[in-house]
Amino acid sequence: MPADVRTRQIEALKCMLSLNSAKTDNSWKILVFDEYGRDIIAPLLTVKELRECGVTLNLLITDKREPIPDVPVVYFIMPTTENIHLIGEDCKDQKYEKFYINFITAVSRQLLEDLAQITIETDTVPKIGKIFDQYLSFCMLESNLFTVSAYDASACSYYSLNRPDAKDADIERCINTVTECLFSLFVTLRELPVIRCPKGNAAAIVAEKLEKKMRDARRDPKSELFKDQAITNFQRPLLVILDRSLDICSTLHHTWTYQALIHDLYKLYLNRCQVTVEGRNKNYDLTADDAFWQKNKGKPFPEVADAVHMELEGCRAAEQEIKRLKEVMGGSMGSGNVASANDQIANTVSSLPELMEKKKRVDMHINIATSLSESIKSRSLDKFFEVEEKIMTKATLEDSVLELLKNPDLGTPDDKMRLFVIYYLNTSDLPDSELKMYMDTLEEMGCNVGCIKHLCKLKKVASMANVGSAAIQPAGGSYSSMSNMFKYVKQSSKFMMDGVKNLVVGHRKLPVTRIVDCLAELKQSSETDGYMTLDPKIYKKTEGMTPSVKNTFSDVYVFVVGGGNYVEYQNLMTYQDQHPGKNIVYGSSEIMDSANLLKQLNDLGQMS
Repeated sequence: MPADVRTRQIEALKCMLSLNSAKTDNSWKILVFDEYGRDIIAPLLTVKELRECGVTLNLLITDKREPIPDVPVVYFIMPTTENIHLIGEDCKDQKYEKFYINFITAVSRQLLEDLAQITIETDTVPKIGKIFDQYLSFCMLESNLFTVSAYDASACSYYSLNRPDAKDADIERCINTVTECLFSLFVTLRELPVIRCPKGNAAAIVAEKLEKKMRDARRDPKSELFKDQAITNFQRPLLVILDRSLDICSTLHHTWTYQALIHDLYKLYLNRCQVTVEGRNKNYDLTADDAFWQKNKGKPFPEVADAVHMELEGCRAAEQEIKRLKEVMGGSMGSGNVASANDQIANTVSSLPELMEKKKRVDMHINIATSLSESIKSRSLDKFFEVEEKIMTKATLEDSVLELLKNPDLGTPDDKMRLFVIYYLNTSDLPDSELKMYMDTLEEMGCNVGCIKHLCKLKKVASMANVGSAAIQPAGGSYSSMSNMFKYVKQSSKFMMDGVKNLVVGHRKLPVTRIVDCLAELKQSSETDGYMTLDPKIYKKTEGMTPSVKNTFSDVYVFVVGGGNYVEYQNLMTYQDQHPGKNIVYGSSEIMDSANLLKQLNDLGQMS
């Protein structure tokens, strides 16, 4: 099941730290990784957990490292010429007692021979303990969310795939990186998926390359990667590979949910964000063991503000109870009351560590929510969100888009540009004269309008394909039929919310969610007509052969080539919650924020 992916990757890492032994080995060791390995480990294992696995030091392979000759080393690295050379230098200097080398992806025969030659020349062959291909080339941020290594995000970006001067070698590197990521994911799961994707874009190239790689691995008599009981399961997973150009709006749309807002304003990186509190920058880790975060990350911001307030009140009540008990113990009381008070104090003392940790978490979320509230008010983000929702649902606007763009007190130039892009992509026929008027207004307001050229080309391609663009189509229903799109919180505290609209969003399916629903449930739809079906389980594929799909899918993996976003992820999680038995994992080459995509679109526009 998809929820097991993160657990299985953690288990694989802990096995690696036990020197790839079936038995747990917590003896002292050094962990050396490259940037790829660091990004994979960071969201999964804390420093404390690494210590519990016997790791006394964890270091980058490129750092200057002092010899520790009586302790073994565990390497977790990509199979590159540079890394082989650095391991060779460590062997030559005899820095460690024993060398356990773990490659994130499969190492080539040539690099293995290079490593063997180095160890022979340095007379360190006996120091090589084990060499393993781990197939862990994916970064699991949450149980249902993964990306390609954050260190390699720029090489697989929307810009890299769509720039007109892209070299074949650069495109090939991007395709190979994404393919290796997905291959590693399913090796970890020991599953062979049915693959669905649109034709004629990067997603199709990745799908075909992945299918071939999986089929070759299964046919290889020396390979054990997919020879597992799981392969014989009747219920197989579905892998849906999509391209970012499918839906530009969801990334640029001003969001209103907690996790997506944090990423939009503070850029979550490996589950960590930086927030300015009282003039000082503070780093906060938003992790799986934070119960409040797990419960509220996908909720609208006003609900989160209320939840933070309730948590704070709970902590205050616990503090008052401790003070009350201290006062009771300080006064006179009968012997029976003393025994009762002692029991209460014992229970309170035992719960103090949990209370302190909870108070720390609450303080963190108060600081984050307060900072978010200030940004929302200063930039009128609630206004942008409401207007964009109305545009995408074809509702009547109170003020024209042009009036909003001309308002100097409304948002930043990027906020205005995001609003216009959403308006432009959702307007089927905008005359050139009107477009020029909008562009002139945007330039007067300090906006970079370079992206318009690329978006014009995107609309033309979608129109020529005669399928409409999911980025241009409304997301389902008219505004009048969605009268509950905006509901007001009836009993909301004013905590952090003065001057901010208490908008709570009704659920509507984004293009990615609609496609997943159609493909997983085998529904007919114009959005998925012509989608390719690939099956790596078929040993011999003949030309023109199309595998048949007869059963619906419970386990669905979605990957967006060119970058994903938290809005799509949360939309899919809402869909999963509404369909018991469905398990969905969302992945992408990177988790983009609006500023990142807007810059990429501007760069592409300038090259058009």
